Amino acid sequence: MANNILTPNATLSFPALFAPKPRSEGAKPVYSCSLLFSPEAQRSPEYKAMQMACANAAKAKFGADVKFASLLLPFRDAGEKEHAGYEEGWTYISPWSEQRPGVVDAQVQDVIDPSLVYAGQTVRASIAPFAWKNSGRMGVSFGLNHLQLVKEGTRIDGRIPANKAFKPIEDSESPF
Repeated sequence: MANNILTPNATLSFPALFAPKPRSEGAKPVYSCSLLFSPEAQRSPEYKAMQMACANAAKAKFGADVKFASLLLPFRDAGEKEHAGYEEGWTYISPWSEQRPGVVDAQVQDVIDPSLVYAGQTVRASIAPFAWKNSGRMGVSFGLNHLQLVKEGTRIDGRIPANKAFKPIEDSESPF
């Protein structure tokens, strides 16, 4: 199994990279995010390597004659979601980990301030595919190793900066 596959550039969504969150009610909290891939990114060698790594992980776990149509695969159609940034023709994956992933900036400097990471940034990730079998279902998912912030982007989480949320107070009696 490949331990370190680098994704092509992606749009970050739903980042839980500094504090773990449960993926469902009552589940163990994990670090996670969703990575949105444009049609252009889907044609990249990195994306093809992600697909091949999934196929290899499935064959290693379930045998060379595994029927891929019967597996749950990590690539999802973003057009089926109604979240901001999830567009027709785009795909997404949701890698996760029980261990906190490293987060670095474009110059590979550690990012320790969670406020510098937001949905809408362009990122790339170090991920690892793994095959699983649970409750009669079989599939392949991606583990999240690390994330690199590539460039700023328009926020897709609806949050605006504080200086845009308020108007100046004209009251001369304000202590500030």
